[in-house]
Amino acid sequence: MAVLRLLLGRRLGRTSLSPFCSCHFVRHFQDDAAKRPKTSDHEVDRASVLSPEQLERMRRNKEVALQRLNERSVPPGFGESWRRQLAAEFTKPYFVELMAFVAEERKKHTVYPPPEQVFTWTQMCDIRDVSRVFLFFPFFGE
Repeated sequence: MAVLRLLLGRRLGRTSLSPFCSCHFVRHFQDDAAKRPKTSDHEVDRASVLSPEQLERMRRNKEVALQRLNERSVPPGFGESWRRQLAAEFTKPYFVELMAFVAEERKKHTVYPPPEQVFTWTQMCDIRDVSRVFLFFPFFGE
């Protein structure tokens, strides 16, 4: 109860507790706050500056983490050159929904080609060797 009053008092801008909030915990909390050294903004800024090596390591770690995250969304059997060029597409809503739909259909029915063969066309040639890609729906009249 005393802690709640302390928190409410701070939220309302009051810095002291009412006289009936004198439990040991609250007194201990107040004593700790009084003992803490005050730091200026300048000291905090100086302490939070990272070395160039640390910044570089953070950048590399972030890059590796993002790459791993993107690899999770890449369908199985996707060719490397195509994967690099189309990486942004794998996380877009239309692609995620399409892959989820096909996965659900595979649970209910037989779907051809099998999952590992759907993107074999990306393994047949490098993307730099392709000038045009024609997409069509081969099942006319259905």
